[in-house]
Amino acid sequence: MSSEQRVKLLQQQFEAYKEMNEQISNPIESLQYYRQLSTIDKQKYIEIFYGRNWKYRQNLFDIVKNNQHVFKHHHLEESTREEQRYHSFQAMRHFHQKLGVTYDMFLSDPNIVTITSVAMYSFDPAVCVKFGVHFSLYTKTILNLGTDKHKQYFENAQTLTDIGSFSLTELGHGSNVRQIQTTAVYDKDTQTFIINTPTDLAIKFWIGATANLANMTVVFAQLYIDGKQYGVHAFLIEIRDKTNHNVKSGITIGDCGPKNGLNGIDNGFLIFKNVRVPLANMLDKFATVTPSGEFKTSIEDPDKRFAVQLASLSGGRIILTYYGAITSLNALTIGIRYAAIRKQFGLPGEKEQSILEYPLTQLRLIVPLAQTLVYIIAAKAINNLWDTTQNNVFNPNKMAEIHALSSVLKGKFATFANKVILECRQILGGHGYHSFNRLGVMLQDQDINNTWEGDSNVLMQQTLKFCMDQKNRFINNQKPIQYPSLKFLETFKIRPIQFLKDEDYLCPNNIQYLLEYKLDKQLNDFMQDLTENLNNNDMLKSWNLSYAFKGQQISNSYADLYCFQQWQELNLKNDSVLERVFQIWCLTIFENETEFYKNNEFNISDVIVKRLLMKLSNQLKDEAIGIIDALAPPDEILGSIFGSSDGDIYNKFIQKIYSGKNTFQKVPWWEQIHNK
Repeated sequence: MSSEQRVKLLQQQFEAYKEMNEQISNPIESLQYYRQLSTIDKQKYIEIFYGRNWKYRQNLFDIVKNNQHVFKHHHLEESTREEQRYHSFQAMRHFHQKLGVTYDMFLSDPNIVTITSVAMYSFDPAVCVKFGVHFSLYTKTILNLGTDKHKQYFENAQTLTDIGSFSLTELGHGSNVRQIQTTAVYDKDTQTFIINTPTDLAIKFWIGATANLANMTVVFAQLYIDGKQYGVHAFLIEIRDKTNHNVKSGITIGDCGPKNGLNGIDNGFLIFKNVRVPLANMLDKFATVTPSGEFKTSIEDPDKRFAVQLASLSGGRIILTYYGAITSLNALTIGIRYAAIRKQFGLPGEKEQSILEYPLTQLRLIVPLAQTLVYIIAAKAINNLWDTTQNNVFNPNKMAEIHALSSVLKGKFATFANKVILECRQILGGHGYHSFNRLGVMLQDQDINNTWEGDSNVLMQQTLKFCMDQKNRFINNQKPIQYPSLKFLETFKIRPIQFLKDEDYLCPNNIQYLLEYKLDKQLNDFMQDLTENLNNNDMLKSWNLSYAFKGQQISNSYADLYCFQQWQELNLKNDSVLERVFQIWCLTIFENETEFYKNNEFNISDVIVKRLLMKLSNQLKDEAIGIIDALAPPDEILGSIFGSSDGDIYNKFIQKIYSGKNTFQKVPWWEQIHNK
C-alpha cells in the first residue's frame, strides 16, 4: 500500500470515527429517534393499564416532583441507614398531609388506595411499606378485628397521632402462624392479659416500624385461660410512651440490624416479660373473654375462626402482585432507554448502532416488556377483584379464588421481576453496576416480595389445593364450579390440535386450549401420584412427595391461564401493538413448556417458536419507547440517571460523579500507602 493510499484510508477512518463520536455524544437525538417511531395513544394506554383512577397515581407523582427537598432517592445520595430511615419517615408524613386520601374515600372506592400505593412503591418501596405497615396492617387490623371500644385507637392511627406496627412473625415462626409461641395468659383477678416471650424463638422479629418509630403494635399471641389454650388472638399493646418515646416497662425493643435492602424501614424485635394488657385491648370482634374468664366466640370452629382472623391480611399479598409487575416495568424503562441510546459495534468504517437494534437485545428486553404488560393487566384484575369484594373478606367461600390466585401470582411476578432486573443490569454493562442506575437497589428492595406475606414456594401449595378441590368437587359430587377461572373444568375435553403454520402458534383459541389442557393434565397426574403415595405413606408425607415431584408446576399453570383470561377480557383486537404484545407472551408459554407439550404429542417446533419471537420482538421494538413513556413513572420517581426520559444520561452521570463529596478527595490515610 502506497503512502498516498494510507493517508486516504486514515482520512476515511477519521471521518468515520468523527461521525460515530457525534452520534455517541448526542444520545438525546438517539432516544428521540425511537420515540418518534411509536404510534400508540399514550393516554389510552394509561387508562388501560392503570384504570379509572389513574389521576391519583399522577397526583402522587406531582407531590414528589413539587417537593424534592423532602423526597430523596438514597441511592443517589449515598445515604446511611439512619438517614434513609429518617427520610422515609419524612416522606410518609408528607404523603399523609398532601395526598388527601381519607378513610371515607377508601370505603367508597378502595382502588384509590391501591393505585396510590403502587405509585408510591415506584418512588421508594421503603416509604410504601412504611405506609402499608401502619395503615394496611396495624390500622386495618383494628378496623377488621376490633369493636366499638377500639374506635379511639383507630382514629389515632388515621391521624398518625399513634404510629403502629404489626407483631405477627417470630424468630422461629413465619408462615406457620398457628404455632407462634408468644403467650397471652388471662388473669381474672386483675382482668388483664399477661404477655410473655417464653423462648428466644418467640421473639417478635422483623417487625416493621418498630426499631425506631412505632408507639403501638398489634401482637398476635396464644391465648390461655386457666391453663387451657384457645388459639391465636390479637392484642393492642402500647410499646412506647408518646410523651418521651421511652420503651414501656417489661418490653425490650431492638434493631434487627442491616438488611439486603429496604433500609428505610426500621425492622425491630420485641421481647415481652410479664407485660399486662387491659382486657379491653383484646381485638374481639369474633372472640372475646368475659371479666370472669369465660371464652366466647361467634365462630365455634377453631379452624374457621383462625382463617377469618387472618383473612384481612390477604390484601398485602394481593397488592404485592402489582409491585412485582410494576418493578419489572421500571427496570425495563431503564434498560430499554439505555439500549436505545447506547451504541456499540458496526461494520468497519460505518456508524455504530444502538444495541436495541440487535436481535439478542430485543429477546432480552422486548420479550420481557410484553410479558410485563400482560402481568400488569393480571395484577390490576386481581386487585380490582379484591377492591370490589372486601365486604366478603370474612367469608371463606367468597375469598377462596382470590386467595388461590394471590398465593401464586405474588411469587410468580416477584421471581419474574428479579430476572428482569438482572437482565437490565447486564444490558447496562459496566454502568449497570453503579448505584446511580437504581437497578441494584431495585433488586435488593424487591427481592423480599418472594418471602413476606407468605413464602412463595409454600403459598403455591394453597393454590394447588384450591384447584384440586374444585376439580374433585365437580367430579365426585357433580356440583358446578362457582369460580370463573376454573369453570372450564366442567366442560373440558381433549381434542386433536395441530401446529402446521405460523398462524397456529398465534391463534388465541389454540393458546387457550393448550393452557387448559396443561392445567387439567397436571392436576390428573398429581392426583394419581398422590393416590399411589397414599398406599405406602400417611397423608402429610404423601402430599409432600407428590407436591415436590408433580405439584409445583400446577400453580404456575393456573397463573398462566388466569393471565390469559384477563387479557382476553380486555378485548383489544383493534390494537395491533397490544395484539403483538399478547402474541409474544403466548409464545413464551410455548418456549417455557416445550418439553411438556412434546411429551404429550403436540407437534410444537422449537425453531418456529424462536423465529416468531425474534420476528415479533423486532416489530415491537419500534413501539417500546412509546410504551414505556406512557406507562413508566417520571424521572423524579424512577430515580435512575441511566433511565432519564430526555436521554441526556452521560452528562447527568458525569455531573453527578463530579459533585460527589469524595470524588476528588485525598484519603486521610495516604501516608500508610508510602511509609513502610
